[in-house]
Amino acid sequence: MRSETINIEEAKDRFFDLITTASKGGEVIIAHKGKALARIVPPTDASAYHSLPSKPMEFSAEDDLLAWDAEGWENFE
Repeated sequence: MRSETINIEEAKDRFFDLITTASKGGEVIIAHKGKALARIVPPTDASAYHSLPSKPMEFSAEDDLLAWDAEGWENFE
């Protein structure tokens, strides 16, 4: 199927058409000033669901502000 690059401003106006293109197996790259920002792909595109392993510094430590803000989350039911 086809691949299409489109400016973000035009993508706003053609969103439904872009989703239709992806649902039929196409790929749409949304760009701004020539730089790719996002990609719309079919739900069957396995590469879109590839995840990377977490990095050691990705999560907050007990003394980080984010960890303090989340205090009590483990008791959430």
